[in-house]
Amino acid sequence: MISPGRNFAPIDFKTRFPALDGIRALAVTMVFALHYGGGTHGDRFLSMLNAIRQRGWIGVDIFFVLSGFLITGILYDTRNDSHFFKRFFARRSVRIFPIFYLVFSVLLLLTPLFHYKWRLGHLPYLVYMGNISAAFDDTLGDVISSTHLAASAHIGHFWSLCIEEQFYLIWPLIVWFVRNRVRLIWVASALSIAALVLRIVVALHLSPRLYEQWIVHLLPFRMDDLLVGAILALALRGPSADLFQRSCRWIFLLASAAVVAILIVSPAPDSFWLTTAGLSAIAIAAAGLIGTALRPGGLAFRFFHLRPLRVLGRYSYGFYVYHLIFAGSWWSLVAFLTARFHSFLLANVVSIVLNFGLTFLVSMLSYNRFESRFLHLKERFEYDSELTAR
Repeated sequence: MISPGRNFAPIDFKTRFPALDGIRALAVTMVFALHYGGGTHGDRFLSMLNAIRQRGWIGVDIFFVLSGFLITGILYDTRNDSHFFKRFFARRSVRIFPIFYLVFSVLLLLTPLFHYKWRLGHLPYLVYMGNISAAFDDTLGDVISSTHLAASAHIGHFWSLCIEEQFYLIWPLIVWFVRNRVRLIWVASALSIAALVLRIVVALHLSPRLYEQWIVHLLPFRMDDLLVGAILALALRGPSADLFQRSCRWIFLLASAAVVAILIVSPAPDSFWLTTAGLSAIAIAAAGLIGTALRPGGLAFRFFHLRPLRVLGRYSYGFYVYHLIFAGSWWSLVAFLTARFHSFLLANVVSIVLNFGLTFLVSMLSYNRFESRFLHLKERFEYDSELTAR
C-alpha cells in the first residue's frame, strides 16, 4: 500500500481503489435522503438539516463524475485492444442491463394486478432514451396504477442511467479515434465548456421550468460531469500524476467553496447560476473529492474506506435503481404511521429506516443472487492486457 508521503504513480484500469465504493455510498445516500428525507422542518437545526437534504441531487453528479473517471480509464488503457468495442460494450452490458430490464419485466408482470397505464412515451426507456421523452413530459416518470394508486411505479430516476448509457455509446468512439492522452484532455475540456455554454444559452432563452427539465435530463447539457471525470482519469495517467493528485484536495476545497457560495446566493434548483456555473463547479468539486480519496492513508481515503460505506457502495447501483420504484407505497406508510404516532416527524423517521434497510436488503440479494450470475460473464470478454498478465 502506498503511504501518503510517497509518490503517487500513474494508475491503470486494473488498479483497485476501495475508497471509491465509499464515494458511491455517499452519492446514493444523498439521493435517498433527497427523495425520502422530507418532514425535517421545525427548529433551526431541523430546517438546516432539511436544506442540506434538498441538495441531495448532487449525489447524481458525483455518480456521473465517478462513471466518467472509471469508464475513461478503461477506454484509454484498452484503446489498442484487439476487440476494443466488442469487449467494452459486452462488459458494460452484463453490468448494467440485467436489473434495468428486470425492473421492467417485473412491472409488466404486475400490470394485470395493478392495471398500470403504460403510454407510448414510456417505450424510449427500454432503449435508454427515456430521459429525452421525460424532458418534454415529466409525467412519464410515473407508471400509474388505476386500481391501487400507492402501487404506482416511479421510473423517472432512470434518466441518469439513460444519460450514462448514451455517453457510453459516444465517448468510446472519441477515445479510440483520438488516442493521445493530452489531446483527449483538450477534447474533454472543450466539450465541457460547450456544455456550460449550452446551459447558458438555453437558460437565457427558455422558461425556468422548461430549461431546468432540459438541463437536468439531456446529455448535451450534462456531459461535463462525465467529462470532468474523464479529465481526472487521463491526468492521473500522465507523468505528473503525483503532482495532480496532490492538487486534488485544493481543487475540491476551492470548487466546494464556489458551490456553497452559489447555493447561498442563488439557492433555487432552477436558478440561473446554479444550473449553469453551479453544475460545472459541482463536477469539479466531485472530481477533486475522488482524486483526493485515491491516495491511501489520507483523511478522505480513511473515511471512504470505512467498511459500512464500502459495503453499501458495492450495492449502490441496485440501491439506486430500486429505491424509488414504489415510492408511493412508502409515502402511504408515512401517512398511516402519522395517524398512529400523531407525529409526522416520527412516522417519517420510522419509514426512512425501514425503507433504507429493505432497499439495502433487496439490493444485496439482487447483487449476490442475480447480478453476479451475469458479472461472471465478464471473464469471457477479458482485455488483451488481462489475458497476457496471467
